[in-house]
Amino acid sequence: MTPLLIVQKKTCPQRQITFFPLSIVIRPRTKSPAHRLLTKGILAKLPALGATSENRDPIVQVKWFTPDANWTWWVIEYDPESRIAYGLVRGLELEFGTFTLDEVEDLRGALGLPVERDLHFDPQPVSQVTDQP
Repeated sequence: MTPLLIVQKKTCPQRQITFFPLSIVIRPRTKSPAHRLLTKGILAKLPALGATSENRDPIVQVKWFTPDANWTWWVIEYDPESRIAYGLVRGLELEFGTFTLDEVEDLRGALGLPVERDLHFDPQPVSQVTDQP
């Protein structure tokens, strides 16, 4: 395994350097509920792709974000067969578009952390999401 990440520990006067194997950084071992981007409950609420196209202010059902980068996804629609979602994305720009669940699950931020689901997010109209900083 190739070491990738260096962490300096401050437990003693001399700093100790620890190397983490690449496999741990790319796929951290975690069982956090925040790393389950879609649950059965959320899937039951998400409309099919195109179902809200006539709605001027559709409801955002779930929010995903990178804890170590400045990207956020608000999911409005989802197709479980193709694993394609539609929603609002705040990254380099704020825009509506489609994205695949597979791509989002594979993304890592600067520190190698995976995308997380906001466990405290309540479904709300997209107009309320765009008003947030």
